[in-house]
Amino acid sequence: MKTFRLVSMVTLILALGMSATSCKKVSDADLQSTIQTALTTNPDAANVTVTVSEQVATLAGTVQDDTIKSNIESAVAAIKNVKSVVNNLEVVPPAPDYTALDASITEGLAAALKDHKTVTATVNNGVITIEGEIRERDLPTLMQKLSSLSPVQIVNNATVK
Repeated sequence: MKTFRLVSMVTLILALGMSATSCKKVSDADLQSTIQTALTTNPDAANVTVTVSEQVATLAGTVQDDTIKSNIESAVAAIKNVKSVVNNLEVVPPAPDYTALDASITEGLAAALKDHKTVTATVNNGVITIEGEIRERDLPTLMQKLSSLSPVQIVNNATVK
């Protein structure tokens, strides 16, 4: 009977010892490294950083839309040993593409400037910048012609005479 008790006690101690080692707490640094590795496989998470404290992952940085923000949060929450996620990601949409607008404006620029030989113009991101010299009475006409090209903005760096 004593042998049975001894064997039972040893078995119980071993079982508790195994369960204690299997519940070993993962360090915050290891968890942070695991999360960062997972995020590097996601191109949408290029501007995302993570910090971990008490197994709570805090996300910071920028993403392009709310769907990506939610997907990254879900992916991090699914990682083993993450208790919770604090999502401080900011949604910043990508900058607009002005390539087509610039091409359209540039196409009409020659006609708008044909009567104003002393004025030059450049187009960048939908903004027309004029330089050179122009008579005061000709400026309103030129500005109307440039406005008809539908730019984002017109910057007048021309000298008015």
